[in-house]
Amino acid sequence: MRDLLAAGIADGILVWGAVGAWTAATVGNYPWNAWVPIAYGAGKGVFLGLLAGLGAATGLTRWARRTPKSIAFVGALVGGSILGTVEDFNGPPAPMVYFMPPMPDERWYWSTMLIHWSGKIMVPAVVCAVSLVMFVGRLIREPYPARLSVVTNSMLALAGVALLLLPEIASSVVPEVQGNGQHVNEGIIAALYCWAIAIPVIAVGIWRLLRRSASSSVLPPGDASAGALETRTPH
Repeated sequence: MRDLLAAGIADGILVWGAVGAWTAATVGNYPWNAWVPIAYGAGKGVFLGLLAGLGAATGLTRWARRTPKSIAFVGALVGGSILGTVEDFNGPPAPMVYFMPPMPDERWYWSTMLIHWSGKIMVPAVVCAVSLVMFVGRLIREPYPARLSVVTNSMLALAGVALLLLPEIASSVVPEVQGNGQHVNEGIIAALYCWAIAIPVIAVGIWRLLRRSASSSVLPPGDASAGALETRTPH
């Protein structure tokens, strides 16, 4: 279960970070925060990936034994898309282009909303769900390999490091943040947002790696009970 959540967070950072990059590349007249959507997308991916992981965990429950992958896929898809779906159906998002007035409801509903919903909410949710279903398929097989915990927790820590470095990397490869008024500090706010989310992600990943390493060193090699513990107690 914990490995599944770690994988969901790592997937979320990657997938929704890519959506943010798509936004930054396709929205015109966006000089004041050309890279900011990447930072916000990757940061948001931590929470959406966690929700997708929680949804995919329904495939590990007892009542899901007959079709665990199907249930995990539906759960992950709902978890990853529910927040964006609710936001889209509540009306147009805040203006994304500088000096652009708010979008009227009649322009948002329905074609514009459906394009946004399918491309920036459902596509990343499907990609994340497929990845987690593949992981669930490994989780339901026995024995459970201890190295899988090491891999997922390493992914989590590395994803956190990438999130920590993202503002510096993104700002160096896209146009410099410009603007005036409240928008001149948008890049700083986005960087602080990234760092505030990245630090606990890194801490959890490293803590779980150290915990796994400590538990492995305590158990004598070749101990049958230790092997049973490693295979039957996924972290």
